[in-house]
Amino acid sequence: MAESLLIEVGKNLAVDAAKALVQSVIGRASEEIRLAWGFRDELEKLRRKFEYVEALLEDLGRSKQAQQSKLVDAWLNRFKNVAYMADNVMDEYAYEMLRRKQQLRLKKSDGFSIKFRNCFTLSSNTTFFRIRMSLKVRQMLSLFDELDVEAKAIGLSQVEVARDAVRGTAFINTDDRSRNQAREHASGVDNTNGFVGRKDDERKLIENLCVSFNEVDQLPMAAIVGIGGLGKTALARRLYDHHEINTHFGDNKVWICVSENFNITRLLNEMVEALTSNKGDLSNKDGILRKLEEKLKGKKFFLVLDDVWNEDQELWDSLRESLHKVGGLPGSVILITTRNKEVPNAARAVYIHGLEGLTPDESWDLFKHKVFLNDVSDLEEIGRRIVNKCKGVPLAINVIGCLLKSKQHSRREWEAIETSELWELPQGRNQILPSLLLSFNHLPSPSLKQCFAFCAIFPKDRVIEKDILIALWLAQGFLHIPSSETRKLTEEDIGDEICGVLLNNLFLQEDEIKKGGTLRYKMHDLVHDLAVYVSRDLLLIRDVKGQRKDGDYRHLVFTSEKDEQELLSESPEAKTFRKLRTISFEGVNSRSWWIHALYLRTLVLRSTELSEVPSAIELLKHLRFLDLSYNPIRMLPDSICKLYHLETLGLLDCKWLPKLPAKLDRLVNLRHIMTTTPMYASKGLAELKNLQTLPHLALDDGVQGWTIDELGCLHELRGEICIHRLEHVQNREQADKAALNRNDKVIKLTLTWAQNREETSQGNSDEDVLDGLQPHAGITWLELKNFYGKTFPSWLMNMTVVTSKLIGGNPKALTNLTMLKLLNCKNCRTLPTLGHLPFLKTLRLSMFDVETIGIEFYASSNPGNGSVKAFQSLRKLVISSFPRLTTWIVPSQEDASVCPCLVRLQVQDCPELKSIPALDCESLTHLELHKLSSLEFLDILKVCTGLTMLHMCGMSLLTCLPAELANYRNLQRLDIETFEKLVSLPSLQSLRSLQALRINSHALTILPDDLFHGLSSLQELTIYNCEDLERIPTSLIQCTSLKKLWIFYCEMDNAIPADLSMFRRLSDLVFSSYSVTSLRSMLEALEQLPLLRVLGIEGFRDEQQLGEYFSDMTPFLRLHSLKELRLLGWSEIRSYKLQRLWCKMRFFLMYRL
Repeated sequence: MAESLLIEVGKNLAVDAAKALVQSVIGRASEEIRLAWGFRDELEKLRRKFEYVEALLEDLGRSKQAQQSKLVDAWLNRFKNVAYMADNVMDEYAYEMLRRKQQLRLKKSDGFSIKFRNCFTLSSNTTFFRIRMSLKVRQMLSLFDELDVEAKAIGLSQVEVARDAVRGTAFINTDDRSRNQAREHASGVDNTNGFVGRKDDERKLIENLCVSFNEVDQLPMAAIVGIGGLGKTALARRLYDHHEINTHFGDNKVWICVSENFNITRLLNEMVEALTSNKGDLSNKDGILRKLEEKLKGKKFFLVLDDVWNEDQELWDSLRESLHKVGGLPGSVILITTRNKEVPNAARAVYIHGLEGLTPDESWDLFKHKVFLNDVSDLEEIGRRIVNKCKGVPLAINVIGCLLKSKQHSRREWEAIETSELWELPQGRNQILPSLLLSFNHLPSPSLKQCFAFCAIFPKDRVIEKDILIALWLAQGFLHIPSSETRKLTEEDIGDEICGVLLNNLFLQEDEIKKGGTLRYKMHDLVHDLAVYVSRDLLLIRDVKGQRKDGDYRHLVFTSEKDEQELLSESPEAKTFRKLRTISFEGVNSRSWWIHALYLRTLVLRSTELSEVPSAIELLKHLRFLDLSYNPIRMLPDSICKLYHLETLGLLDCKWLPKLPAKLDRLVNLRHIMTTTPMYASKGLAELKNLQTLPHLALDDGVQGWTIDELGCLHELRGEICIHRLEHVQNREQADKAALNRNDKVIKLTLTWAQNREETSQGNSDEDVLDGLQPHAGITWLELKNFYGKTFPSWLMNMTVVTSKLIGGNPKALTNLTMLKLLNCKNCRTLPTLGHLPFLKTLRLSMFDVETIGIEFYASSNPGNGSVKAFQSLRKLVISSFPRLTTWIVPSQEDASVCPCLVRLQVQDCPELKSIPALDCESLTHLELHKLSSLEFLDILKVCTGLTMLHMCGMSLLTCLPAELANYRNLQRLDIETFEKLVSLPSLQSLRSLQALRINSHALTILPDDLFHGLSSLQELTIYNCEDLERIPTSLIQCTSLKKLWIFYCEMDNAIPADLSMFRRLSDLVFSSYSVTSLRSMLEALEQLPLLRVLGIEGFRDEQQLGEYFSDMTPFLRLHSLKELRLLGWSEIRSYKLQRLWCKMRFFLMYRL
């Protein structure tokens, strides 16, 4: 039974794939017929043949008897081969039309030579080309005649077809309500709805992670085990974000999606990347461990390894041994999630938490919340029966709920879903949940199913950028604008709606992290399994187990160099690659055999160490998507500009590539140039009429390079634009022609001038240029860098732009701004009025000549008796590099409201500023004050009682801290550094939440005796460069939670208490010692610290004392947990016998002052 069901499912999928291919080819045929000359009739016949086959496929999809015939399989495969051939023929014709169009555009003075050359070149001669294309089309017609005969022989007959239904427009031509529902971003199983009945699981795991494992020194592992779809990842994510986990581990948390690629170096690199926000690309394991130790030594860390399949115990032991070397504190934990019950045993997990399915009542609660907005209605009985078929699996309930939600008013459709035979499919490790397959079958069009299936090209657990996903669909011809569509849409808009449908059906989930504001998706691993399954006849992923390597594949994905070598040994002849439409390498060094895959639509060569692109790439005439990102490429060949079909060119993080190809203007179909660094371009950018994405571009002198006015011809530009080197714009008139104020699709705009340039008369030019580059009123992100004008243009001063004169020139406010940065503006003396912007969330200002932040900053005019309400949405404010700023005032009205939502405030490098006003910012949690050497008052500290982090540095005039500091009961970190006149500190005993304290003041002489009284939460204490400090208060012994204690460069010999028994959690200790006697007594006391891993000693500068001390190594050798020794300010020690100590240390560092 199960086998026959799977065969039937396979036939349905094959029919849908064929339908989607037909949609693509019919659309292409209609386009080419309009342009054809010499064989228009043949192309029209070809189009009618495809419409006929379209009807046959509709009949095949309805006939189970036909589907059960093996002859149908052979017929479908042959049809798809012929359809691909026909698509290639029409694509070749379109390419030739584009090539000839470019030849006509370029011939000008060289026209005769071009024409003469074309007459004697077979590939260019009109007559030869027409004959060749006509023969190919007739060959296609002949093949279709054969298919027709075969179709009749196996019993297929034509039926009447509603073309739009087959072509997949049902999800597009909908009413507003349906469209809005399709755009709802379903949060999938990772939201709180997926946690029905999981409170006990959560409680037990929290207890083990934070309590039971707290003092365990062997890096314990816990495992969540259960079948796919139960919510293991969702539960682990909930734990990862839980407030108790955050309190226990702080920021020392790492989440890694592992899947079947259990490579230790890769896992350690991903840990480095997660902890440092820098790409972890080290290959040396010791180097990786050193970086990890810098972040994790002496700290408890929490590592989650999601979706693990590794059963190799030696690999697990090797990972645990590597992480032991990092030097984390006891209580560090690894949590793994897995479907494989053997994994926890191989990992030597000390706690295994088996996750069970939901109870029937819990399952119904989850389903009810997903499907019914209000009353349960009369569908409850049938709904409960369907839910029972989901067997308590939350993913299955969520997915089937999304499907049924769209069919709430059709009992008949609910009954059809309940009685579907797909519920009888078996479930195993590599098989598909019936509910997922049901939901997939109910997607409203073959093309939508095709788009979902293509998502399998991404590795499991990969974050998928929405823009790239849509560009990939476009390259394969999956996106079509129906002829009946009345809205003005692009293919990207169709792709956006498809994403909405897939989100609404939980086939995609929004990723929580939006890098640079870019929308990103993830796929649940079971959903990814479904995508691999439904694409298995077309897509080969070389490392996926169970895939046949001898299939008739169109898409090929490599994950290792070994995969490539195997392929070349299996298929050494170039002709075997000609059916491929996609080749993807990522992180795999590739040879250039892909040049022989002449019909490629997509080529991905990401992170392949490619330094030179072969000029033969011009042979890939059908290529539409080319991704060369993350490679050390220094130059692109001009031959790349012969890829006239190219739509997307990916050049992300190509740091060594200074400019785009000189003949870029020939790529008239180019829609997306994806870059992250500024690049130069040649003249002719205006020819790229279809260009939508152009994030980073740099101007040059304008002789050979593009000019700013060319932007005015690019009406389809959207998203983000960053224009660099604006000093090359000549005048206001040229800037006006860029017409940025008429392009309402651009929502993020960055305008940058060179930083180190002559100021002579350039300032006036900057003002004129910026005046001409005013954006449209809907802009959400605006950034200016290195503007040298003396005043901002009026549109920026008032945050009001004028729309095109063609429609009346009405002024409109920039009310949609959420981010504004005015950086390194050297000569402006007046700030623009910004307080009225209703949605502004982030504001960064760097203004060298501004002397006063006055009332005009908040409101454009004096409101009189009316109250001022300014910056009502602002969450982050950075005031930086204001060397002349002396005064900062705020509205004085009692009912004025300024920055009520501010969370983070940074004021730095303002040496003349005398005070910071008390903003209305009770919500402030982070305050950073840096290099404010004239600051005399800290009025702002009187009102910011909710602070959790306070950093103060470089306050030359302050002699004391405000008494209000005692009210900061939520403060977790306090830094007091470089205070030249601060002689004492207030008591901090009321700061019960304080976890980190850092003190550095040359003038400090006395600390109050009760300074540390009650600071039981303090974990890190650093006191340094306090040469006049007489002693450390004895109340330090109350800080029993200390893990890090650094007291150095302080001229006192007994800074550390002799009795250290109360500091048993201490892992890092640095202190000063100036006599052998005191040092020896101190080292004896260190034996009371069982967790000590890092020891630093400062003070010895006498060679004789050094030799005397190191004559006896016993005290050091008794510190069994010690892994790192730092000697600060010591002389040469090569002459002393430290070999025994060096062998014991992982790091031995000496700083000679």
